[in-house]
Amino acid sequence: MSTYEVVTAITEIARLNNVLGQQLRRKFRFKTTREITYPSNHHTGTVFFESASGTNVRAWSPNTEPNKLVNFMLAGDPEATDWMQIDVQLNFPAKTYNRMMAGAFVTDEHGDTFIAHRGKLTKGKSGLKKAKVFREFASRTIEASDDKLTSKLILISALDDSALPDRLWEFAIEAREVATRIGLEGDDEPEEAPGPNRGTTGGKTGGKKPGGKSKDPRPNSDPLLKLRAYFDEYAGEGSHKGHGGGKRTVEHGDIVKALEALVGTVATSQKAQAIDLAIVDQTAVHLYEVKTSARTPDVYTGVGQMLIHGECIHELLGLAVTRYLVLPERPRDSHGRHLYRKAGITVITFEKQGAGYHFSGLP
Repeated sequence: MSTYEVVTAITEIARLNNVLGQQLRRKFRFKTTREITYPSNHHTGTVFFESASGTNVRAWSPNTEPNKLVNFMLAGDPEATDWMQIDVQLNFPAKTYNRMMAGAFVTDEHGDTFIAHRGKLTKGKSGLKKAKVFREFASRTIEASDDKLTSKLILISALDDSALPDRLWEFAIEAREVATRIGLEGDDEPEEAPGPNRGTTGGKTGGKKPGGKSKDPRPNSDPLLKLRAYFDEYAGEGSHKGHGGGKRTVEHGDIVKALEALVGTVATSQKAQAIDLAIVDQTAVHLYEVKTSARTPDVYTGVGQMLIHGECIHELLGLAVTRYLVLPERPRDSHGRHLYRKAGITVITFEKQGAGYHFSGLP
């Protein structure tokens, strides 16, 4: 299990935010002034674009306010004059430490520093339930010591990662998609009043219509909803999975995301800390558990997770269950030859290729 700790010293948070700014200024060099809008307000701010022209160009808007250090992630036309809407924000506390900001800096047991998000997202003006946000980012969700408390956070990137800007905007895009998916579930009441410190995704307000009727047209007997409810039941506090340190946790999330893009669609994939990925079709549930090493303890853990959850899901849905253990290499022969024959588990291997991953053994 990995040990994480949130940085709570205000002077250190300010220093790390400066490091973040230096990293982003190397990538975002074209400066302009634009009107920026978010659910609770708008203001005129400095915006740095990745290029001087184009459409949907990535941009970053930093600012320092009395009680927070602001980092807005946006996209738009650098040559336009229309208002820009925030895709996501990573604000950090200033002056006095607090947990109200969406962003956090986290260290792991190796001394590496990471940028993390507290799961505070909105859909329109409604705050989404953090439990559902964490469910969607389960493969990168951690628990960290946070000034005598324990906080759940989403690891985004190592601060010294050369691909930091790309990781931030990939997170921003995924956050928008997550907000849309959760909004379509139609059972969200605002968890807390949205404000300029909240993570933002924009769009129309999700949740229930006035009068309390859900907008979700799917019946409660929908196996996707049953499966999601099952996963939610097993994804409570204390379910944190270690991946051998923060960098491996981020890598683990990348692998799960790449795997999902190959084997499923947004409409049929289910994610929770109970299992990394479940793909549901009309006849079966396909479970995938990713491990970033093929060490014996990781193999044993993955096998146990799939056996237990597979049987529970089969009992719940009455569907066949197939199981796939995803590893960076084949396990030792004495384990590998029994995985499928005795446990019905197929081994898939992955290797990093450029910015993505190649998988061998996929069905």
